[in-house]
Amino acid sequence: MTDRPSQSLAPAYRPPEPELRLILRPNAPDPRLIALVRLMARRAARDWFRSQQQEQCRRSGP
Repeated sequence: MTDRPSQSLAPAYRPPEPELRLILRPNAPDPRLIALVRLMARRAARDWFRSQQQEQCRRSGP
């Protein structure tokens, strides 16, 4: 056997702590909320469009 140091002695990677600070202007909407609403709206629009395409395929089918 060789005298190599154990890998468990290597320092473990620790990701940086998340920052929870958010500075808003008075009466300004939270930008995170706006991003969430946009994401949900895109998802709903995609689902609606897909359902409309499926409905159209059913109507034009045999």
